Amino acid sequence: MGLFDRKKGKPEGEKNEEQIVPKKDGIFPIVTLVIEDVLALTSAEVSVLGNVHGGDIKVGDTMFLLGRSGRSLKTTVRSIQDEMLSKIAVAEENTNASLVLDGLKQGDIVKYDVLSSVNCMSAEEDKPSDVVNPYLTGLLRDVKANDHITNNEYMGRLIEYLVNEAVLITPMMHAPEGGKEEGKIGLALLRNGENTFLPAFTDTYELEQANGINEKLIKPLDFKEAKTIVDNSDCNGLALNPSTEGFVVPKELLDRIEHQKKNIDNNIREQKIDKNEPLMLAIPNEGKEPEELFNAVKEYFAKEPRVQRAWYGIMVHPKSETRKEESQDHLIIVDTLEEDQDIFGAIGRVAKEHLNGMQLNMQTFQRVGENITNHLKLFYERKENITIVK
Repeated sequence: MGLFDRKKGKPEGEKNEEQIVPKKDGIFPIVTLVIEDVLALTSAEVSVLGNVHGGDIKVGDTMFLLGRSGRSLKTTVRSIQDEMLSKIAVAEENTNASLVLDGLKQGDIVKYDVLSSVNCMSAEEDKPSDVVNPYLTGLLRDVKANDHITNNEYMGRLIEYLVNEAVLITPMMHAPEGGKEEGKIGLALLRNGENTFLPAFTDTYELEQANGINEKLIKPLDFKEAKTIVDNSDCNGLALNPSTEGFVVPKELLDRIEHQKKNIDNNIREQKIDKNEPLMLAIPNEGKEPEELFNAVKEYFAKEPRVQRAWYGIMVHPKSETRKEESQDHLIIVDTLEEDQDIFGAIGRVAKEHLNGMQLNMQTFQRVGENITNHLKLFYERKENITIVK
């Protein structure tokens, strides 16, 4: 068990990073179905096919269609058919079934979306009260049931969610009393022969299936934190839901994922303005500003103290010999205390849902200067004062 100092108590109103597992509110176990096929029935009804996991699905059940980037659509199960195309009232766990869903059309659903009895944590409505990752839970279950491990498209989805969106939990334990490590809290690492893994669970229900975990302290983990712990503890990898699905992400794969993620972030960061191409900068008229884009980016800025200011404009590319049609790009310029590729990568990820088909170009204030920003809209400015101690 790797140990580290327990965090000192924080001021009143703040929580320590370690948390006590909350009481359940009846949402567990989560029922999921990974969609293998979609058939349009009417303009407002579709039929989806998949394998049921985690429990039964009944006619009349409210379900949530979960997709990439936190997409969530609420629906109702109108009818169910079994593999013999006979109508049934209940699709039992671990059976294949065809479900007719109300209020959805074929274009709303993509293969390998997940139908879940619980909504995702990022949902604005019907948000669960506990830590859940139903999208990832569904994908992990189907990897085991249908041997998707060699399916590049399927595994790409799973890894994409794990890297960019999942917030997992890992158990923590108090050091034994009377020992030299007393008063500290350690990670409960999983040992399998000569190998050691960092256990990570998609929700507290999955955590409680683990044997030998008596103290219910948990630590939230995103991909970056999990990768850091694996590296610093000489673990052989990450074990997702080891008590049920037992999906292992080896350290070598974590290294490759991290490298690929940095390359993606670099590609976002390194988009440059072509000085040889005709270019105009414009500001949207009042009332036509991309408020959803602004809000998403500002929410990230509020958590990133290195970002001080941000400007927005539209890059207009006129017709030219090499460009047949006029085009427009979003332009965001940020004033940062240091230029870090993670900042640009994070902006790109939170902004991608709100680009409305346009490309995003990002620059630093240090590179473009006031000669550009004076013509743009200042849409974010950090309020707290910064004191520099010499």
